Amino acid sequence: MLCETTAAHLSALTYRADAKRGFCLLPLGGIYWDDEVPDFLQLLRFPEEDRNQIYRLFGIRYRIWKGDGLSEDDQLFWDAACSQVPDWALFQRVKVSPADQLAQDRAERIAKEEFEAFLAEADQVTVSEKYPGVESFSATFDLTKPVTTNRKSWWKRIFTKKG
Repeated sequence: MLCETTAAHLSALTYRADAKRGFCLLPLGGIYWDDEVPDFLQLLRFPEEDRNQIYRLFGIRYRIWKGDGLSEDDQLFWDAACSQVPDWALFQRVKVSPADQLAQDRAERIAKEEFEAFLAEADQVTVSEKYPGVESFSATFDLTKPVTTNRKSWWKRIFTKKG
């Protein structure tokens, strides 16, 4: 499971009713609350395996919200993490309001559309499951070939706020 220092950081992220909800395209691909994730630079200092485990837990929670069944492996992983860091705010939001579920559905749709648009312009794409429940992708672009569409460039589409 999570290393001791990561578990200690996550245990300190306790539920706050006034936490602000946000949306993260990468790496979460969905909604979260600011009491559930450490500062981004702090998160990057976690061991890679711990970061992947955290991403996996968010993915499992998204499936729980939808009422999707979990594999035995995912259920065991979820239960073990919950017993290791039971006070982590992530485990306090296993049920969400209809408004939050709509926001999650919208976030997933936006993430899917943006990645499809981004990867559609790639010359080569590789997607793999780097860690259980966590996909990794690699895209290669030939920047010397002429632009063939009138669409905004992928980076402008991804980084332009949607209303």
